[in-house]
Amino acid sequence: MKFSLRKKITAIALTAAMAVAMSPAAALAAPGDVVDEPTRTYFLDLYDSSTAFLSIYYDKLPEDVRVCLECARQDAYAVINTTSMDETNAASSELRVALRVAESTLAGIPVDTNVAPDFVIGTNRGNVTRPMMTSWDIAGTIGGIYADNRGQSTTIVRQQVLGYFVDRIYLAALGRTSDDAGRAYWVNSIMSGERSANDVIITILQSQEFMNRNLSDEAFVTAIYKVFFGRNPDTQGLNTWVTVLRAGTSRADLVEIFTTTAEWQNLCSYFGL
Repeated sequence: MKFSLRKKITAIALTAAMAVAMSPAAALAAPGDVVDEPTRTYFLDLYDSSTAFLSIYYDKLPEDVRVCLECARQDAYAVINTTSMDETNAASSELRVALRVAESTLAGIPVDTNVAPDFVIGTNRGNVTRPMMTSWDIAGTIGGIYADNRGQSTTIVRQQVLGYFVDRIYLAALGRTSDDAGRAYWVNSIMSGERSANDVIITILQSQEFMNRNLSDEAFVTAIYKVFFGRNPDTQGLNTWVTVLRAGTSRADLVEIFTTTAEWQNLCSYFGL
């Protein structure tokens, strides 16, 4: 692996620290100070954002950038239960710079350590500070997965998030959670790039198990709203799509239409899909 960029990030971090731009929590704590709750909350929010960023954008990051962020995350976990203000601030600073570098690299913009990194969408803080693009139920569940798996690798965390994605589709389409084998198949297929989010939905909605439900047009539209958007249809939406079906559009074609909607694309972003 190449670690040239990590040296560059270290230099950036030292420069930023001299400029007192590393973290709003880095208020020149005296040696031995006990970490306060705002500082710890900020640190954990950065940690969760780093985990989310790695699990969502892992394959899109250059190796050096990814390694730097992973190293910062590992260093931070080593002190995640510390009561030391100095250690917490140091870990926050490393995370802050590494995450900012990763964000800037992905966006193709110059690195500016005076700009705080975003709290990544799907994390608890990200759900509060960034525009909501899905229901609180879905966003909150994903945020909980990041927070509850802080000691796990980003691969494990991504498996947990995608497992939830598969389960919610099974529940909405088939009225049951996925079995272990089915969940593992879809999660592994998505992670390997063999299957897409749309493949999961289309396959399940074309399955004999779904067909055996013999849903009316109204019930079918309601089901695919829950599958794609995680919510019931509004009255206008329900009536519009039922009319479209009765005018001759097939159910398969309606499903294809739903795969192109902005709301579905927004929801997919929460899952890193």
